[in-house]
Amino acid sequence: MDRARRTEGGKRQDRSAAHTRRRDRWKVELVLSAVVMALVAWAVRATVDVALTMVAASLVVRHWTGRALVRPGLPRVGVVVRETATPFCLAAVVVATGLWSRADLVAAGAITLAGAAVALVAVAQRRLFPTPQRVVVVGSTVGVAEAATRWARSREVDVVGSLVVDADRPHVPRPRTGLVEGFLDLSKEIEAAELTRADPDMVLVVPGPGIDAECIRRVGWALEGTPASLAVQSHLDGIAPHRLEHTSYAGAGLTHITSSRPARLPMAVKSVLDRVVGALILVAVAPLLGVLILAIRSTSQGPGIFRQIRVGQDGSLFEMYKLRTMATSAEADKASLMAANEGSGVLFKMTADPRVTPLGRVLRKFSLDELPQLVNVVKGEMSLVGPRPALPEEVAQYTSLQRRRLVAKPGLTGLWQVSGRSDLSGEDTIRLDNHYTENWRLTDDVAILARTVNAVLGSKGAY
Repeated sequence: MDRARRTEGGKRQDRSAAHTRRRDRWKVELVLSAVVMALVAWAVRATVDVALTMVAASLVVRHWTGRALVRPGLPRVGVVVRETATPFCLAAVVVATGLWSRADLVAAGAITLAGAAVALVAVAQRRLFPTPQRVVVVGSTVGVAEAATRWARSREVDVVGSLVVDADRPHVPRPRTGLVEGFLDLSKEIEAAELTRADPDMVLVVPGPGIDAECIRRVGWALEGTPASLAVQSHLDGIAPHRLEHTSYAGAGLTHITSSRPARLPMAVKSVLDRVVGALILVAVAPLLGVLILAIRSTSQGPGIFRQIRVGQDGSLFEMYKLRTMATSAEADKASLMAANEGSGVLFKMTADPRVTPLGRVLRKFSLDELPQLVNVVKGEMSLVGPRPALPEEVAQYTSLQRRRLVAKPGLTGLWQVSGRSDLSGEDTIRLDNHYTENWRLTDDVAILARTVNAVLGSKGAY
């Protein structure tokens, strides 16, 4: 009995510590925002009324929801941008009435942007160092089991309890998830104590038998006045939030999904940036490329540049350039090594490939062998960011789902590189490439390029 009490006491302390960390994060962000905006107000010599108004407006708009800011996936960058526009629009209205001058508007903009900068840093910090959110899952037997399995090793979600709604199906075996489990009787009024027994941060309703709009509303009513939030899992995995718009039409709740094909203007901007930035980088690294080519030719027989046919956008073929990292007999030697193939399908991978030269291992470790692909970028055959350039024999075996990755130009880097490179399975690579092509935004390219620096320096999955 004493041991059980100590165990339960330890769990309560862990829960309390987690709640304290989340609450402290919110308080730190709130105070830091106020301090930074006050310092900027002083630096731009804003009047007292302008400073107080903009600081107060920014804090209210951005932090009124409090703990919602630290829940999984919140806030998105787009939300931060919109919350930044609201105080600035307020300042513009005041200027239009003649109460403030144009100089005051400039000062107000600087103060607002300072608060936005703090919020964006906080978003990045929460994504990189997430505090696990305690989640209770409500749904069918199968739905609860799938949720527990899905997030079993997640850094962001800690599934601490479940409530199964299909209690009228005793023939269905209950999942052994190790959770604080129970049954939710929808024929009776739902009590808050049923949902919050495990002290959750969020109650997640998963789709399945017995789950309808009335059930979700009743769960929401029961959670009123509690610190737990309500979320509903959708079947729209793989579709980024910026493509979704929730609305109501003809009495039915609808989710509009925008086209996965980007507009022409953003794609034109991407193409121009690819060629301009690619050309600038190529000029900057040209001396290094020359040295590396000489080093390759002096340490092993064969050319310094390796050429290979790859599949580009919409199935077109092009000749891709890389620094040679293998012996010239690599293709002939592949057949004798197939038994040790660690890749999937036609993709050949070996952690310790004997065909790779000593210098080649160094080049691969820091992705220096891929620098000649900048020529392909300048020629318009590749992009700085995009799916992994595939071999023709790979594409010949693609399913219709896998061929979707060919919608975009292959990239010098991409989600596949910043997510593990050669450590990824072929299926994971395809999945990441499809996610990129289906949900592309120019801001995503910027984020991937920034993450590429860390991936290259870390050398994870490079062999």
